Amino acid sequence: MTTRNVLKQCSIFEGLSEIELEKIMAISRSAQWEAGDAIFSEMGSAAEMYVLEKGRVALQMSLPAGQVTRRVTVDVAGKNEALGWSALVEPKRYTLSAICLEPTSVVAVDGAKLRSLLEADQGLGYKILRQLINVVASRLDETRKVLLSERLA
Repeated sequence: MTTRNVLKQCSIFEGLSEIELEKIMAISRSAQWEAGDAIFSEMGSAAEMYVLEKGRVALQMSLPAGQVTRRVTVDVAGKNEALGWSALVEPKRYTLSAICLEPTSVVAVDGAKLRSLLEADQGLGYKILRQLINVVASRLDETRKVLLSERLA
């Protein structure tokens, strides 16, 4: 699948014009990981946002449990979903870890360049951030549900 098609099928870039998609493509690259690989780690510097072309990725957080800290999967992202939205907002640190559950291919979008693009083209910025807030809200809701179930267990 082409970078254009991967981006077009992601909700964050939904409704963008061909010219706007070209701008995003110009600051993007393809990347691949194997099962078990970490795409990024919780609290790591958020340099890129990712759109899954193929594969499944567990989004995990550290949860202190007495003397130990354990990893809890709060969501699983699949084809056409975005990861690493933290690259677009302060403090530019990933809030979760992204661990590949199977071989995974993504389109990686340079966070700094995308932020600059969104500032320069505020119409584009509004379109993308309006869609992004839906992803953030969904992940927050999933995280809340998982944490509640962990406390009840």
